[in-house]
Amino acid sequence: MQLNIRHEEDFGKLLDSLADDLVQANIHFRLYEDLKKSIPEFVSIFNESNAFWHLTFRSHLDATLFRLCRVYDQYNTSLSLLNWLDTIKANIHIFDVPNFKKRLKDNPFVESLASESRRPDEEQLDIDIEFASERNPLVKKLIILRNNLYAHKSEKNVRLERDLLKTYPIKHKEIGSLLKDGISILNRYASLFRAQIFSTQMVGHDDYLHVLNCVKSYLDNLKAEREAEYHRYSEIKNKKTT
Repeated sequence: MQLNIRHEEDFGKLLDSLADDLVQANIHFRLYEDLKKSIPEFVSIFNESNAFWHLTFRSHLDATLFRLCRVYDQYNTSLSLLNWLDTIKANIHIFDVPNFKKRLKDNPFVESLASESRRPDEEQLDIDIEFASERNPLVKKLIILRNNLYAHKSEKNVRLERDLLKTYPIKHKEIGSLLKDGISILNRYASLFRAQIFSTQMVGHDDYLHVLNCVKSYLDNLKAEREAEYHRYSEIKNKKTT
């Protein structure tokens, strides 16, 4: 369902807020995935502080799903991808070239940017709306989990000991698909609206490698010190026995 907007500035605010959820969800999920991939190389580090890393993994995945549930929410008045796309369909005139040029009047490249049509392709828009709706089986699965597990916990399911994640398992590949396609859809219209796209690459993303390498270096030095101490102790003991 379309959202109420008074003017283009309102639409821009909705765009920025929706983008924040999608960008942050992508960032958290990528960090979650990259940490998982680093386990074989740093297995001793993860084992050294297992409780901390367990909570870290869970927190990043929860942060991803929390935002993803908001992005694909189906409630009529929520700021979701579906309602945002419906709002575009109902207000497609805001993408017209004169409006685009007015929005970007201070951009030195506005004339070249406005040389092509800024109006969304309505056939593609319908495809994107379909993707963001419950008619998409993957979105339907996410919404079932949102309504019964993440945003609300069904007391009936708890009493009957139903494990919804077994009934409606959402695989990491499926989460990645919702994130990737969601940001692609948002960027399609952000680009048309104000010649802008949102990146999901966070500056400092690989900081986790610095942390892991520092801990590894500390543990390696500690191990070397213990081995050296043991070697000295063995030499002293051998001298005493000879």
